Amino acid sequence: MRFRMLVGACAVALATVGCAQTDAGITTNVKSKLVADDLVKARQINVDTQDKVVTLTGEVRTEAEESRALDIARATDGVRDVIDQINVVPEAAGLAPLPAPAAP
Repeated sequence: MRFRMLVGACAVALATVGCAQTDAGITTNVKSKLVADDLVKARQINVDTQDKVVTLTGEVRTEAEESRALDIARATDGVRDVIDQINVVPEAAGLAPLPAPAAP
């Protein structure tokens, strides 16, 4: 009985590792890590993987968030390269300016 449980556990582990190396598995792993990260929190970042090359697109508020998202993707198992298409869009510092008065 223990042998069957051990073999079953090994099969699940191998399947998990094998799936992680597919493009879909890589995308899932990167997204999961982005969501779990306190700085990035997957804020408006889309992840697409093709032939183990991850493309990150979307918007973040700071360069630090962009850098962290890229680091996370690069550190994910199975990723061969990362393409950065993230835009840094700082949060508005204050209120929008008032419109100019209409000409008489």
